[in-house]
Amino acid sequence: MTAFVASYRNEWHKLMRRKKYLVFLYIGAGLCLLWTGLGQLISNFFSYRGGLSLSLAPTPMGALGVFLQILVPFLMFMGITDLLTVEGADNTMKAMICRPVERWKLYASKILAVVTYAAVYLAFVFIVCAVLNQLFGNPLGVADLLIALVSYALTFVPLTILACFAALVALWGRSGTLTMFLLLLSYLLLNVLPWFFPVLSEMLFTSYLSWYRLWIGALPGASKLIHMLLIVLGYGTVFFTAGSLVFDRKEY
Repeated sequence: MTAFVASYRNEWHKLMRRKKYLVFLYIGAGLCLLWTGLGQLISNFFSYRGGLSLSLAPTPMGALGVFLQILVPFLMFMGITDLLTVEGADNTMKAMICRPVERWKLYASKILAVVTYAAVYLAFVFIVCAVLNQLFGNPLGVADLLIALVSYALTFVPLTILACFAALVALWGRSGTLTMFLLLLSYLLLNVLPWFFPVLSEMLFTSYLSWYRLWIGALPGASKLIHMLLIVLGYGTVFFTAGSLVFDRKEY
């Protein structure tokens, strides 16, 4: 366990030493501020024209859907690519696998570091949106903030599965650019396919990125919940097991 924790800390520090990940945190805050500014302009315009009072400030729940579907997956793909494909192409992985830590633990620590970054990013978005909404929108009550917080926490399970999928793909990439292209193309296809084949919406793991809406609303029946949990856990088990086996046998 000590070796795994040390490996995880090392992977986390490697991510944080790359300035682009800090820059994207600021970009997320900037998008929330831009959202608030545009909302204020639009609400003032309608208030001046027709006396309507609108609140278009970004609520934590409103921002979650936007960031969860677009920016957060992109950042996770970038992190996985840096920690797996790029390190393998730069021959820096050789030194890491010589350390006294099992390969599957090293592989898991890389995935956990990326998921941690996604968690920090969403927490940052939650705080910024909550503050902006309290200042410029309709203030949310404690119950609404708790529901939003639980919704953000529920996203970590599907995000972990997405990270395991990205890691499995990244192991086959020979360059960072190619890996990012494959990941983005795969993610796009997985999100587009349910539009043409609705039956796939319950079968593809990407459909469960927004599953927090099921838990905070009217819960489906017990059989439906069990079926959904088995699908999610099944994808996670398959992706991580396959990835750790490939990583264990891969030569660097």
